Amino acid sequence: MNPAGLQVSTPSDTTIVFTRTFKAPRRLVWEAMTTPALVQRWMFCPPGWSWAACEMDVRAGGSYRWDWNGPDGTLALTIRGVHREVDPPSRLVHTELMEMGPGAGPCGPEGGSSEPWELVAALELTEREGVTSMKMTLAFGSRQARDMALQSRMEHGMEAGYRQLDALLAAGTTGA
Repeated sequence: MNPAGLQVSTPSDTTIVFTRTFKAPRRLVWEAMTTPALVQRWMFCPPGWSWAACEMDVRAGGSYRWDWNGPDGTLALTIRGVHREVDPPSRLVHTELMEMGPGAGPCGPEGGSSEPWELVAALELTEREGVTSMKMTLAFGSRQARDMALQSRMEHGMEAGYRQLDALLAAGTTGA
């Protein structure tokens, strides 16, 4: 079952497409998705986890790294990659490597695969009458990798974060 708001489709054996709308202008959504201090305010962390690092060099060839610590304070998850395309405020394409660490607890190797997930993520934002539509396409190297991502129920954590982003945008606290 998909969470309210976020729609999930699988148009091919190796892709997942997420779509959602935000009641805010595209430039504000872009800013919230590409500014480290803002990303840390809305991107979902499992209960007991905390941000350890949020670094983003948002330009073609620039890298990013997001680290979270688990409840025991050790590294639980790293997501990192390189931006391939940056076209503000409409398109961002980057590689993504997800690695679970020892602090992941039940979210880690015993709760799923310890193999890193590698993919290419393409974010597209369009605006109509002050409402931004998001389309995020995740392209995996294999059907097995795509299916592992689907089995993780990642859309629930994504939607929890997007609800926090809704609140941030509604409060007008992006700083723009």
